Amino acid sequence: MILLKKNIKYIFSIYMACIFYMYARVPNGNWDSHRGLGNIILDNLDHLFVFFILGALANLTSERHLFFNSYVKISIIISLLIEFIHYILPYRGFEIVDFVFNIIGCLLGILSFYYLRKFYGKVIN
Repeated sequence: MILLKKNIKYIFSIYMACIFYMYARVPNGNWDSHRGLGNIILDNLDHLFVFFILGALANLTSERHLFFNSYVKISIIISLLIEFIHYILPYRGFEIVDFVFNIIGCLLGILSFYYLRKFYGKVIN
């Protein structure tokens, strides 16, 4: 746990770089093969899950039990920036629903780990 605690900022940075790569690369055609199922929540669970982890890692970078540290602000900005990059890239598409699920996932990760650390601080820290 101590090794993880010392390297959490590096893990956050690597994860953020992976998100940029994953969401900015040219899709191979099968990227959105699960889309069109008719359920908006199932279609966007990947955004929710990926940005939940980003928000959780952002919250864990803080030594204290702060709700908004610089990494939390960065993770929210990243979740906004990803969809705006999709708007600019010709091979990606901007979708407001993806944008909303990015923000919801990020905020859920931040809030859940904030309250877990607040109530179970000795176990998680």
